[in-house]
Amino acid sequence: MRAFVLLLSLGFVAADSEYVTRKLCRDVDASQCSIHSVIVDPCPQGPAFCTLKKNKTYGITLDMTPHFAAENLRLSITSDVSNTGDFTTLIKAPGDACKLLTCPLEADQRRIFDVDLMVDKRFSGKFPVKIKLWDEDMESQACCVTFTVKVK
Repeated sequence: MRAFVLLLSLGFVAADSEYVTRKLCRDVDASQCSIHSVIVDPCPQGPAFCTLKKNKTYGITLDMTPHFAAENLRLSITSDVSNTGDFTTLIKAPGDACKLLTCPLEADQRRIFDVDLMVDKRFSGKFPVKIKLWDEDMESQACCVTFTVKVK
């Protein structure tokens, strides 16, 4: 009976997660990384976009294969709240990605990367979010993806 309840609970959790429509970043060489999928949890409205509530934490899962090796990895999450193509609004300032992902990063090894996302109460509307992971020693070696959110 306990196993059935656990499986039923896991089914409800999985039902709220959603693969989202993603695009590769324009300012990053696409040959450096393959992005297989992006999952936002919870996101029952996906896949076109997720509706996020202000000051609530959402889980983002990136399934990727970097085509570069890196000893030290950096992460930033930015947004384009004005929809001008300029991702200057910081959601998560550049920081050490090795605290969230095991380093060193090996070339051509598929990795699953989880990070939390919380949208500030100042943001509202529909806009793209950009997640970028890069080699601290060579910024041109990067994995980068954008996806659209709607903040209420």
